[in-house]
Amino acid sequence: MSEYGGNVVLGCKFSSQPENPQNGLKVIWHWMTSNPQEVMRLEDSVESFASPKYHGRVKLLSDELKNGWAKLQISDLRITDSGSYQCFIQTTEGHDYKTISLSVGAPYKSITKRIETTAEGDKVVLTCQSEGYPESVVVWQNGNLQEHHPNTTTKPAPDNLFKVTSHIEVSSTEKNNYTCNFTKDGYSATFHIPDEILSPHGKNDVLIPVLCIGFLLAALGLGMVTYKHKKGSRSPSTRNCLVDDGENSTSATACLKRDKERELEEIVITEEENLRSHLKARYSEFSLTTKVRCDCDNFAAEELPHRLQNNEGLHVRLQDLLPKAGKVLLLEGPSSSGKTTVANILLSSWTDGAPKFFDGSFLDLLLYVNCSALRGDLFEEARTQLSLIDKVSAEELRTALAKSDKTLLLLDGYKEGNHFSDETLRRFLSDRGSCRVLVTSCPGDCPVLKQTLTTEGTLKLHMQSGKY
Repeated sequence: MSEYGGNVVLGCKFSSQPENPQNGLKVIWHWMTSNPQEVMRLEDSVESFASPKYHGRVKLLSDELKNGWAKLQISDLRITDSGSYQCFIQTTEGHDYKTISLSVGAPYKSITKRIETTAEGDKVVLTCQSEGYPESVVVWQNGNLQEHHPNTTTKPAPDNLFKVTSHIEVSSTEKNNYTCNFTKDGYSATFHIPDEILSPHGKNDVLIPVLCIGFLLAALGLGMVTYKHKKGSRSPSTRNCLVDDGENSTSATACLKRDKERELEEIVITEEENLRSHLKARYSEFSLTTKVRCDCDNFAAEELPHRLQNNEGLHVRLQDLLPKAGKVLLLEGPSSSGKTTVANILLSSWTDGAPKFFDGSFLDLLLYVNCSALRGDLFEEARTQLSLIDKVSAEELRTALAKSDKTLLLLDGYKEGNHFSDETLRRFLSDRGSCRVLVTSCPGDCPVLKQTLTTEGTLKLHMQSGKY
């Protein structure tokens, strides 16, 4: 399906004369309805466009004619462009025609959120609204993956789109998050309650301006004192930057801008360090007990060297489980073959920083998701499992992973079939940047993902004993 507002190229092949591909060539494109409309025509090397519907939006890619292709590009796609297109070709060798189907859809990408407090004040109405095509169902889930039955309405919108509005009513005091999923294409939005509820109007309406005025006066007083102490001087970094060094002298504005950028970098680094520290503590506390670590060591030393193989049946090293930067690796193995134990070995190595069997110490971030009961957005599930609800948003997690080649997303026990999860993973893989992705699954559980990988992108974990 092509996307509303985007571009598409329709093409049909014909036999051409290499010396002069347009000699005796006629190309006619029609939009086939009960009353077919001519979209464009090439005849005697002259192009003409008859239909006002496509005015300024279609062109024949002339450079492709010499390759034997009659390609029609349609820009600024509309929903009404959907349908069948017939390409009629006539050359000195004869004539032929082909029919191509075009389907145009509009993803529900831009979701507007709204929160309204009920008259009683103990509940809030959460509303999600978006426009797209075709019509979409909206499914609501809370942080515990429990579904809520919404009130959803659909109305016509400009350009043949649908405006879908959906809302639910929930407690205003119970701490939880609620996600609306537009199931047609998997886009979603999340509310964090009660964090996103605005303070009620009333007494605070008078108090807030008073506090603001008081704060402003205090700030002015402090500014005057600071000015008197620092008059005639600059901060060390700015002062050093302004020293005249011939052609290398820098303006005060540039210096201040550079200092500001350094401050922002320090803030980002601090946030990443906090996330890294939290994840390591979480893995150590809940996943890597003393018994688990012992089992991992025994498995890595005694079993894994004989059971981990590539598609050619050759044994590979544990280190080969680390995908290359920007690559995806699928580890397949039957149930109880030790896939989760392998995942724990990787977690242990990264958490402890001790490369006993596997060196993952260079990774800045390792995000582990237990997919055995995955039902919704992949990164919302990660936030719940790893107690990150109050620390980082799902979008911030995606960004943190995609920004570096020293990050690893580890999905343990993934199984395709859940629309929300599959769509979340598909979107992340298309925008993953240099992030490394390792997926463990049972054979046959990830057929779509496996089709996108090369033979080098799949490893196998064979059964040897039931111990692990």
